[in-house]
Amino acid sequence: MSALAKTALALVLVTGLPGAAVPAAHAAPARDEVPIPAVSGLIPSTVGSADRDYTFFASDLDLAGRGYVEQEFFYSGKANVYDATVAPGIGARPTPSPTASIVSTGHPYRTRMVVRRPARPAAFNGTVVVEWLNATSQYDVEALWFRTHEFLLREGYAWVGITAQSAPITNPTLGLKAFSPLRYGSLDLTSGGTLTSGDPLSFDVYAQGLRAVRATGVLGNLRAQVRTVVAAGVSQSAGRVSVFVNAVQPRTRAVADAALLYIGGERLRADLDLPVFKVLSETEFTGPPSANEISSLQPDTNRMRTWSIAGASHSDWASFAVRYALLRRDQPAAPLRDNCARPSRSRIPDRYPLSAAIHHLAGWARRGVPPPAAPLIALAPDGVTVLRDAHGNALGGLRLAPFEVPVALDTGVNENPPGGTGLCFLNGTHVPFDRQTLRALYPDRQAYLRQFVPEAWRNVFAGYVLPADVREMLRDAHGSLAGRDLECGPLCANVAQFPIQPSTQLLRDHTAFLYLRGGDQLVRTLDQATFAVARGQSEPARRQRHYGEAIRSLERYQSLLDREHQRGHATAEQVGLLGGYARILIEGLSS
Repeated sequence: MSALAKTALALVLVTGLPGAAVPAAHAAPARDEVPIPAVSGLIPSTVGSADRDYTFFASDLDLAGRGYVEQEFFYSGKANVYDATVAPGIGARPTPSPTASIVSTGHPYRTRMVVRRPARPAAFNGTVVVEWLNATSQYDVEALWFRTHEFLLREGYAWVGITAQSAPITNPTLGLKAFSPLRYGSLDLTSGGTLTSGDPLSFDVYAQGLRAVRATGVLGNLRAQVRTVVAAGVSQSAGRVSVFVNAVQPRTRAVADAALLYIGGERLRADLDLPVFKVLSETEFTGPPSANEISSLQPDTNRMRTWSIAGASHSDWASFAVRYALLRRDQPAAPLRDNCARPSRSRIPDRYPLSAAIHHLAGWARRGVPPPAAPLIALAPDGVTVLRDAHGNALGGLRLAPFEVPVALDTGVNENPPGGTGLCFLNGTHVPFDRQTLRALYPDRQAYLRQFVPEAWRNVFAGYVLPADVREMLRDAHGSLAGRDLECGPLCANVAQFPIQPSTQLLRDHTAFLYLRGGDQLVRTLDQATFAVARGQSEPARRQRHYGEAIRSLERYQSLLDREHQRGHATAEQVGLLGGYARILIEGLSS
């Protein structure tokens, strides 16, 4: 028998498949399976219980009214320590991490995941976004959920948040164990106190959480319909997810079908077999080394896409404002204002292109069609200085209509005040244009809308904004003061945060970002209050009359808010926050 015949016979004996191809000599070795962790059944949650036996940051959105459920699970197992490292800060690094090696194995752990998903299979679109919860604040921050919750709920996504790092469990004042020893006392990501720095178990813990999404019952009756699992991280956790994608997932059979890196992450390997979408704000082009992505930028490919949103800031306004009531409930010591050298938090709505990126990424993973490309923020010949227009706004980049048709200085730049400390360099700046500048740009309402409306639709046609979101952009433009030739100072202007400068526009933002049922009427009522305050500030002789109109609008707002609470559309904490802000404004207008 010839050598070839002997090989063929051996193949038949092993596989039972006559004629099967002989494996090539260079074929990759079989990949290991990520273990399926042990999942503790649904952990009951009673928000407001005296011992805080409820999910930390349990959503205060009207999930039931949107056909969603929220559930929390604990999961446990044994995890590996890898030799993979993470760059400081947001994890930006110009060199991709190589495939990791195991340093040690068999380390026990126990952690948690929070699941928000459609209650009915018919409402599920088949995509699960699994967020590595951000640990920078020393407590779990659902940074992606806070930015994109309306999109995820509207489009039928499932969202899973995983606690993969130890500080949000163990921090003595802010951690989960401090929040509720009863509920979270058993959680441990340190292998019984033997691995207390660097979160070396985090990569395997996250991988096993991803495996649990498909292989266990954490998605309930949706499990059989899962088509795409997206690994996602924001800022610090984007750095971790980028290392997971580069160094850890290549060791095993894939547990993620795609990856989303927002405002962070190292350069990605060219040989990855899953699509990766990196979305950046302007801050990552202007920040210090720990928050700068310029050296990590890479060309778009059929497996890699990068968008940079001009004017947006790393720490945005919407995701901060939407959590105010949650912070007052679950982290009352957390500040609700920034102490920065400049009025902070850009108002450029990064949530729209971020939502579009998730939409494109899911389709890319399923159908292989890359998302549209976008220009990067423009840099001077030195390769590090952002080019700017006469107002100080950045040139180039993905330009949303509110930035291309500006009403303010919006940048990714800020700093701590003299002698101050903190992370103000992440917060960006927002300074509304004065009346004279707005009058020169937009002599009347039509001059403003003639520019804004087509620009908004160009965002849609380019694929940077989804059609459902452009309607919100257009609503906000119609509620803008641009082209009305009105003054908008204290009690009116959208500057900084409410505890620093109470204003009707800030209250409008707090209301709008919650997307309450009945919220459109609340927003319109606050627009009426803003117009009245601005008219009063522009016409001193009639100020008392206009301020009276604003007070009546705010009183109507309070009545509408109480009604939505009675209907179950707003929580007591939301009503307490928003209603309290309305009272502050009424008192200010009455004095």
